[in-house]
Amino acid sequence: MTTAFQESNLKSAMLINSAYGKYLATPYDFGAGVATMSGPLKPGLVYETEITDYLQFLCSTGYNISTIKLISKTLPNNFSCPTNSSAESVSNMNYPSMAISISTEEETKQVTRTLTNIGEEEEAVYTARITAPDALRVRVTPKTLKFTSRVKKLSYQVTFKATSSERELFGLITWTNGWYKVRSPFVVTSPFNTKLLVTFYANGSIKKKCSFLGPYNTCSLATTRKNAMIDNSAI
Repeated sequence: MTTAFQESNLKSAMLINSAYGKYLATPYDFGAGVATMSGPLKPGLVYETEITDYLQFLCSTGYNISTIKLISKTLPNNFSCPTNSSAESVSNMNYPSMAISISTEEETKQVTRTLTNIGEEEEAVYTARITAPDALRVRVTPKTLKFTSRVKKLSYQVTFKATSSERELFGLITWTNGWYKVRSPFVVTSPFNTKLLVTFYANGSIKKKCSFLGPYNTCSLATTRKNAMIDNSAI
């Protein structure tokens, strides 16, 4: 993840200049925040990612065992891709950031993460704080994690449900014990409400159509004769 300030020097929302004009910056532009020199030395909690997590990531993106062996020279004994591997399984990789895709307005998605306490205090209680837009319902279960000298690892689940037609919704989950703050940024995308940029011939027939992704799009505006923004349901 890249690191950058999330506000301008004037403490206002950061704007991005593009060929299509200015737009508000998102985590896609400024990343997960600013890295400090001392923070990584004493993180408090960490998301440990094992070799099998990366191998299962490859399984989820469509690679078979034969191809994975070409990428990874050594595999754990008896490793095989889960039978239910799919692109959605990638969201459950034990990584700090979360990327969720919701295909319908009524759909909910749940992901699981596991935190490991490496802080100076073995007895530690962390509470989750959720920062999310009104158009997104986010629930963390449990909202409190209690680590002890014997319990170093604890898991939690996050449930997402979008309640608007916005394509991308960004937020943040922060675990804190009053001293440490462990942040996990997330983005929820909703392909079902993607607009389409449609190019028409002079006679009204459709010449070209493509997904419109915020300030960018995959169609060449220079060659269009007539452009219109319409809903997916209209085609």
